[in-house]
Amino acid sequence: MGLKGKGFYIFQIPECEGGNPQAIASLAQAAGLGHVLVKIADGASPFGQGVTAPVVEALKDAGIAVWGWHFVYGDDPAGEAQVAIDRTLALGLDGYVIDAEDQYKHKPQAARSFMTALRAGLPDTEIALSSFRFPNFHQELPWNEFLEKCDDNMPQVYWVESHNPAQQLQWSKQQFDALPIQRTFIPTGAAYSDNPGVWKPTESDVIEFLNAAKGMGFEAANFFSWDYCRKFLPKLWKAIAEFDWPLPVQPQPPVDFVPDYLAALNAHSIERIMKLYNEDAVLVTYDRILRGLESIHTWYGQYFGELLPNGQFEFTQIQSDEDVRHITWKATSEAGSVRAGYDTIVLRGDKASVHYSYFNIR
Repeated sequence: MGLKGKGFYIFQIPECEGGNPQAIASLAQAAGLGHVLVKIADGASPFGQGVTAPVVEALKDAGIAVWGWHFVYGDDPAGEAQVAIDRTLALGLDGYVIDAEDQYKHKPQAARSFMTALRAGLPDTEIALSSFRFPNFHQELPWNEFLEKCDDNMPQVYWVESHNPAQQLQWSKQQFDALPIQRTFIPTGAAYSDNPGVWKPTESDVIEFLNAAKGMGFEAANFFSWDYCRKFLPKLWKAIAEFDWPLPVQPQPPVDFVPDYLAALNAHSIERIMKLYNEDAVLVTYDRILRGLESIHTWYGQYFGELLPNGQFEFTQIQSDEDVRHITWKATSEAGSVRAGYDTIVLRGDKASVHYSYFNIR
């Protein structure tokens, strides 16, 4: 899905509205945001575990697109690609952003390896590059290797030490237009300050930036970062929130049971799982037959609380036959692991009607 309207990056979720998922989602709606980008990984390590999934769920329930962003270094491209794939799929994200800066300069082979593995693992996910605003001044970055397999270009048009965001936005677009590879241009503006006592963006700056982005025909624009802006620049947040960039009315996408089910399992969200079952659904396990949402809800409480507490799930094979899905899977948890789980799910109207699940915990 292409991004539309205003968006905000989040760095530290606990620093945003106390980390409260519903408060974050409500504020995003009130500010007219079309999307939020949350940090999900740093290098080859996951980031924000334990706090990210509930925020993703609350934002998505509020109709707001959620992307993950990832600061990469290029020292372990295979590890960085794998954590990006794992986190994006587990969280059920709408898109993924690569934040590649000085650490990736002079590393074209690492960029090629990273992007090849990343795109193979996320073949249908919208991917963007977030990096310097002026490629002419950073020619050592492997721009082509990154952009070749990206869908979008999200340059960091931070007008630090200046107050000419529109002019810098035009310069940035001109320089990227001169590169061999162009992608959908979605700029990110400054909603932070490196030197608060010396320079900070003003309310008129962000309005000028947004007006320029709309005037240049861009479909969307972002700001970095929610946590800093809300805490230290509240007037800036208010100016961005009040800026009128209406979002198009989007038809509700059809439920895609398999990725939504996997994301709900890894979020340990019973309520999210229940939305994937018909009211008269039947769940057949190794020791019982459960009929109706109330019984299935109770079983998932035991599933997450006793059988596989804090479980991490991975689907190893998926086969589709019209309205039937055959899934093999594995999981690790505090109570043991599943090496070869097997589920068959019969769908009716994109929701589970009959679900047979077999697994052994070791």
